[in-house]
Formats: sequence, C-alpha cells, structure tokens
Amino acid sequence: MKSIVKNAVITGATSGIGYQMAKILHNKGYSLWLTGRNLKAIEDLKTEFPSCNTLSADLSKESGREDFWQWIGQTPVDLMINNAGYGVWKEVINSEKGELENMIKLNVEILLHFSAEFAKRMVKRGVGRILNVASVAAFFPGPNLAAYYASKAFVLSFSEALNHELRKTKVTVTTLCPGPTKSKFFERAGVKKSPLMEGFLIPHMSAFKVALKGVEGSLKGKRRVVPGFLNYIWTVSPILVPRFFQLRILNYIQNSRKIA
Repeated sequence: MKSIVKNAVITGATSGIGYQMAKILHNKGYSLWLTGRNLKAIEDLKTEFPSCNTLSADLSKESGREDFWQWIGQTPVDLMINNAGYGVWKEVINSEKGELENMIKLNVEILLHFSAEFAKRMVKRGVGRILNVASVAAFFPGPNLAAYYASKAFVLSFSEALNHELRKTKVTVTTLCPGPTKSKFFERAGVKKSPLMEGFLIPHMSAFKVALKGVEGSLKGKRRVVPGFLNYIWTVSPILVPRFFQLRILNYIQNSRKIA
C-alpha cells in the first residue's frame, strides 16, 4: 500500500530555526514547501532538498502574499509553520520611519493571516497542525526591543486563543517560545555587544534543538513549547517578579555596549 506523503509549509526557511525544521521534516518524509526572501538561499535549499517546492517572496508585501497563494494553490497542508519574523534592536525614538511598522506587519499581521487561512482549510479537511514561532520575549516588556517583544506577546496570546477555539476539531495550534538561539537573529536585529548577546543569564540554545522541540511538540498537538529548562523558568518568573524589576533586568541585559 502506497504511503501518503504529508505536506509541510515553512516561512522563513532559509536559515536558523526554520532551516533546521526543514531538515528535520525532510528526514521524517514530509514534502517541503519552503519560503524566504533571500533568492540565493532559496536556491541552495532546492539543491539540498531536490524534491522540495520553493518560493522567494517578501511576504510583508501584498505582491508577495499573492505569489504565495498562487504557489501553494489548493495543496493539502498538514503542517503550517509560521517562522518568518525579525527584531529591531534600538530604542523606539531612534527607529527610522516605517521600520517598526514593517516588522509588526511580518511578525503579527502575516502570521495572523496565514494562521486564519490555513486553520479554515485544515478544519474543512478535518486535520492539521499549525506551529507559530513566538519567544520567551512574549512574557515580558522589552526595552531596546520594545516592538519586537510586543509582537511576540501577540503571537502567544493569539495562537493559544486560536488553539482553544479549535479544541473541538482535529486541528491544533502550537506556540514555540524559544529563548536566545544561535542564529542570524542578533545580526539582523542590529545587535552589537550586550549581556543578552553574550548569553548572560540565559545560555543560547542551538537552532536544531529549538527546531526539534518545536516540531515534536506540534506533531503531538501541544499548546505551548518552551525549549530548555532555564527558558521555562524565565516564562514563569513574571508571576513572582514585579514589573518594574523586569524592566530593569531586561534593560540591562539588552543594553548595547561599546565594542573594544
């Protein structure tokens, strides 16, 4: 009897957590649908995973979303991973015009759009998994990364609520909340030298370990996945730590230092 191949879509699949998820799902026998903005990186994925389907597109733009839906068509998607996103590491008053708005569009609006549309399709099919990548940042206010932290708080709140709304179906929404991870996040966010980047208080996990925990948790239908014991401790600490003290701690560990 011929086995049925399952389809997995991953946004932001060209590096870091998204790339590692692609490798994991490829080894599990999934048919991969991979997207990213970097054309060269997308072409490299096609070389590494010859049978995968790829799309180079800026999903924050309407034209990119149109290309995405034309590309995916009516493909029955078993696992949708909303991984695309980035941070802007600077004080709000130092941000450039539209800089934070563009980040919010990708981190929040596009994730909401894809989650809603794929949830509808999956409910109609009677099965499906959605994995949304948030962060331990979702549990705190984040000076110097204020809008990024707020965007991840949205992802966590929205994803868990959507998962609850779908509780009577066979569709689940899992929220992955990693801590600092060895990836290109810090580079893209414009981070210089800081206690957070240096692993102060929270050691950086490998992108592979984070990806593996996320994929496994999603396939099991878990509501939330927090990789790493110390990261988990951080997510429950707001219950005991006053808000003003959280702000001071985060401001310290995310305050850039001059590089000697």
